[in-house]
Amino acid sequence: VVSTQSTEAVVSTQSTGTHPSKEETYVLLGTEQGLYTLNLATKDDPTMVILSAKRVTWLSVYDKHNWLLTISADHPYLYSHNLLLLHENVKDEERQVSRKKLMASQRLNETRGVKKACAVLVPYTKEYLCCVLTPTSFLLYMWRADRVKFECVKSIPTPIQDYCPPLFESIIRPDEPYPSICVSVYLGDAGLIMETVNFNSGSLFLGGQTSPPLPVTTLRQIESDTLLVGFDNRAMFVNRNGIQKSASKAKSVLTFSIPISSMVFLEGGVLGFHRAGMEGRNLTTGMIEAEVKDESKQFRLLSSARMIILESRIANDTTNNSNLYVLTSRLSE
Repeated sequence: VVSTQSTEAVVSTQSTGTHPSKEETYVLLGTEQGLYTLNLATKDDPTMVILSAKRVTWLSVYDKHNWLLTISADHPYLYSHNLLLLHENVKDEERQVSRKKLMASQRLNETRGVKKACAVLVPYTKEYLCCVLTPTSFLLYMWRADRVKFECVKSIPTPIQDYCPPLFESIIRPDEPYPSICVSVYLGDAGLIMETVNFNSGSLFLGGQTSPPLPVTTLRQIESDTLLVGFDNRAMFVNRNGIQKSASKAKSVLTFSIPISSMVFLEGGVLGFHRAGMEGRNLTTGMIEAEVKDESKQFRLLSSARMIILESRIANDTTNNSNLYVLTSRLSE
């Protein structure tokens, strides 16, 4: 544990960023009460500072241009925010500087009623893209550096009104400029069957499966042709088509002792987070190499985008009080 912070805010989502001139790392917290920032470079205990009072349920940071995307407000829209201006406006208030606030946020009007979103920096094209699901459309936004804004470049109608799939995670192929979105996963004969929305062809692959989808809690593309898919107490490694991977020095399936709510891939293994703690499994042996279990507390993984941020609270506590932990961890190779 390298840092902790106590909070009464009901945290929905989290990410991290780096100040371009000061090189300071800060944590951004999306909560029911608004958008907060937490500077980890503070010498004393870091203090949460509110940047916006709008409810935030999802966020993603584009570090290169210090831009932030959020799903915000009680009647949700996708918003884009200039992080430097957000911080400057807060500093003006703290210093009681009476000057007109700079416009730091913009609402993307096509996203009214947005249900889900995911963002990805495509390694082959270096484009930063945001995929969005609204009640009627799948939308694809691209960062336009010359215009300093996000623009909608693709739109695909949803199969039904108010379509709300169990998943919304991106999959990238080196021969396609735009991602596909995995919306549900089923167990197949040779691995997994993945239903997807392809922004390149504008097509939806919805296989009409008769069985219910798997309760997938994690789907991450960890290599060009390798996905980590976590469900129940299993972590499965498959290719982009869902076929189970085979490797001589690594297991294609890891089995945890209890159902896992979220997973993080590390060099040499996988961390599985559950209600009472964490279990780390070695990728080669499948054995437990790290474990935390405390039935008196409830744990929740908030983010693993740049660093692992974990929330803990006292079990059966009816208040919103919780602690945030910034973790560093590495499984043996």
